[in-house]
Amino acid sequence: MQEKVVFKLEVFEERIKRRAMKVVCDFPGVTLIDVKEKGKLKVNGEFDKFEMTKKLKKVYEFVDIIAVGPDGEPAKNQKLVKKPEPKVKKAPSYRGWNLGFFK
Repeated sequence: MQEKVVFKLEVFEERIKRRAMKVVCDFPGVTLIDVKEKGKLKVNGEFDKFEMTKKLKKVYEFVDIIAVGPDGEPAKNQKLVKKPEPKVKKAPSYRGWNLGFFK
């Protein structure tokens, strides 16, 4: 089953980014790689995400999996269900009360 995995890879050196991309490209089962967002590496395909994380950690020490999900975009025509807002009761006013000793 195709999966979409997002890795946290905050690297500022271009050399390390290229080495990480080479590791991901050489991994069997990868169909798509996206590095457009800063600090994130998105990979689609059929692969072992834990083995890929292990190999990426050899290139750059601080690599984490942020999100894992099915490949493809979610349906755009889904209706959003709004939760009803809770009704807030107003506190009673004591000015109109006749208490007798305050007159």
